[in-house]
Formats: sequence, C-alpha cells, structure tokens
Amino acid sequence: MTFNRWIAPAVGLILLVLFLLLPPIEPLTATGMKVTGIMLFTIIWWATVSVGIPSLLCLVLLTATGTMPAADVFSSSWGHWLVIFIIGVMGLSGGLQATGFSRRFAVWFMDIPIARGRPWVMLAMLLLACSLLGMVMSLTANCIIFMSIAESMLEGMGFKKGDRFASMMMLGIAWASTSSFVMTPIANIGNLMVIEWLQRDTGVAVGFLQWFVWGIPMGLMVFMILFAVYRFVVKPDVSGIGEMSQGFIRKTKAEIGPMKTPEMIAVGVFLSVILCWLIPDFLGGLFPDFSAYLHNLGVAIPPLAGASLLCLITVERQPVLRFDRWMKEYVDWGTIALVATVAILGSIVGKPETGIPRLLADIFQPVAIRAPVMVFVLISVSWVILQTNAMSNVVSMTLVYTVMVPVMIASGTGNAVALGVTIAAASNLAFALPSATTSTALVTGSGWVPVSFLSRYGFMLSVPMILLFSIIGYMYATLIFG
Repeated sequence: MTFNRWIAPAVGLILLVLFLLLPPIEPLTATGMKVTGIMLFTIIWWATVSVGIPSLLCLVLLTATGTMPAADVFSSSWGHWLVIFIIGVMGLSGGLQATGFSRRFAVWFMDIPIARGRPWVMLAMLLLACSLLGMVMSLTANCIIFMSIAESMLEGMGFKKGDRFASMMMLGIAWASTSSFVMTPIANIGNLMVIEWLQRDTGVAVGFLQWFVWGIPMGLMVFMILFAVYRFVVKPDVSGIGEMSQGFIRKTKAEIGPMKTPEMIAVGVFLSVILCWLIPDFLGGLFPDFSAYLHNLGVAIPPLAGASLLCLITVERQPVLRFDRWMKEYVDWGTIALVATVAILGSIVGKPETGIPRLLADIFQPVAIRAPVMVFVLISVSWVILQTNAMSNVVSMTLVYTVMVPVMIASGTGNAVALGVTIAAASNLAFALPSATTSTALVTGSGWVPVSFLSRYGFMLSVPMILLFSIIGYMYATLIFG
C-alpha cells in the first residue's frame, strides 16, 4: 500500500523532472526527452494511482512543457474518433441493460434443454452467455450483470462467500467477461486502437469481419481452456446443484416475463448498428454505393446515432434510454480519459522527430533479426500477458505494441499485422490479480472470490495462454491478415 500510494508516484515524478531537465540523450531529441518523461510518469501513475487523473495530467504536461500546442493536444486526444465510438457503444449496451434484455439473454442460455439438471452444462452456458454478451458490452457492465444473477442463485442455493463452487462461478464470470474481448473490436478499446495503429504503421486496414473470423475461434479456445481448468483442476462438488439452479431459473423467468417493446427496440437498434459495420465487408460488391456511404461514415457514427435514437424513441411516454442515465451510469469517464490519452501518446511516440522509434529499433531490432520470428512473437506475447496481469490492459497493450510491432516492421521479418492483432487480443487475458482489470477487482472486492484463489488459478492459466497465442494465435492471424 505504501509503495502504490507514495513510493511509485514519487518515482514517476522524479523521472518526469529528470527527463525535462537533462540534455538530450542520443538518439532522443529534446522533444523526445519530454515525451519520454511524460510517458513514464503517466504509465507509473496509471499502474499505481488510477487511470483518470493521470490521463488528464498527461494532457496538461504535454501543453505546459511546450511539447505540443493545446489545440493539437485536444484534437488528438478528446477529439479522437475513438472517444465518440466508445461513448456510442456504451450507450447501446446501456440500452440493452436498462431494458432488461441483458438479464433475459443470460437466463435464456442457462435454461436451454441440454442444461436442465446438468450443473456443469448449466455453468458452461452461463459463462458462454457472459462471453457472448461481453463481445458487445462494456467489461464492467457485463461483469456486474452476470455477478448479480450468480449472486442471487448462489444465495438461493445456500452457498456462502468463499465456498469453492461459489468462488469458481464468480471467478468464471470475471474471466469470461475479460476473455470475450479477444473475439471482437466492438466494445474493446485496445483492439480498436491497434486497428488504427496498424493502418497508420503498415497501411493495412483490418476489418471487423476479419477480426471476427480470427477472434471468435481464438476466444472459444480460451473459453474451453478456462472451463477445462474449472472441470478438471478446481473440481468443486456440484452434486445436488441441478434442481436448485432450475428452481432459481424458473423463478427468474417468471419475474422477467415476456419480451417487452423497449427490449425489442434496443436489440433492433443494436443489430442495425452491427449491420452498418459489416455490410461494407459482406455486401460491398452487391451494393457498392451504399457500402461506400457506410464506409465513409466510419465506425463511430453508427453507434452514436443508434444510442441517440434510443433516447428519442419513447414507449408509454418514456424513452427507451434516458440521456442522463446514458451519461451518468453507462459511460465510464475514467476509461474515456484513458483512451483519449493513449490515443495521443500512441501518435507522439511514433514520430521520428522524437528519436524514440530509433532508440527502440537500436535496442530491439538486433533481437528481431537474429532470433527466429516465433521466438520474437513468444517474447512479445509473454511480455503483454504477464504485464496485463498487473496493470491496465490498454496500458500493457500500448507499451508492448509501441516497442515490438515497429521493430518487426523495420526488420522486415514476420507479419507485423498478425503480431499487432495477437498482442491486442492477448492483452485481454488478465486473470491473476485484482489490479489486472475491472472484472477481477469486482469479484474479489465482492468477497465471493479470495485473492489467493484468483491468483493460484490465474497464474496457472498464463502458461497455456502464452503458448496458445504465441503459436496458434499468431500463425492463424498470418493466414487471415496475410
């Protein structure tokens, strides 16, 4: 606690002052020294203080030190399209949550005929529903929805906090929520940022459909590994759970009742937005003019328009989504601040005039040239997975991408697009510590999952995940993004 509260933030301040005052150290330029100091300060404070305030301070420092004009700082951070995209997507997922569809979706999965009376199948369906809904919903909202369902079920069946089965179920929700971000760029900040960076760095445009083709199989493999750990390693006693869980499901279905008009509208608008993203890839040849129009809209306008539409459509004189709830309850402004700052840091660090790209190339390019490509990939994936289990997924992804992908591009070896996609997806595999991501913090903070339980099985998963993404993930990505 003392380290996170005082020592680490003080180290961040000292590094900032040193890099601002020292003369340039080759190959860094004066601007590069400022950027490096500000970036190190921001990363350390992200890891030990929070994500919100350090993100804002970073923008202040970039302007106050003369690194960038204020207008450029704001246009490249809060004016970035990703900010608008995330606000829109959070509004769409908020519509699903506010109308009750998210809860209905989870219970429907648990009640399919094959799951009735079979505890392990029921658990698998619950976690699969969590993964699938997590593809289109913010991590925090998705985790809270499924935790509330699981908590009611566990308490109704007489489980107490710390019981082995209860800990496993809650831990599964945290892991399924987090790993669902492997599958899609829709609600995932890091994946979207990498798509933009790859376009900038390699000229390759990674489409949503391409990511689905790669990410969904990878996400399902992650899910199967997670479930194998529950079934054959954790191995809690599930005898007698089947009938009790069915009683809970029947009661919940009665409370939910038939699907209501606001739910149908929220789902319809969400599906319409997804179609706007996919039509250019699917039907570009059949409807070239319409596809070109949607392509020109970009990916940020459809979710913003969809969420706004939910606020305008009323049912019984009530909007499907209230604007104040969208902004207060469903938009995580700390995450928005983080995204805005990562966007501007990602663009500055890659500028040749800072000297940072040359410094990184001098350090890592010999490794990329001399070592086999798969060894370089293994180093990259191991680094991002181990780091993401200690700090923010987006911060971990940004650091590893910034160092490793440009080096692979400069060395002319391997497939830099495949590496970038693999790094982004692997940065979501945060399973071992409460500090890793929101979902692990939520389940440990709730008291249902002891930290020792989380860490023991979370770190155990690091090895198969590193191997999965270093070998299968990267090689499959070279086929899709070749």
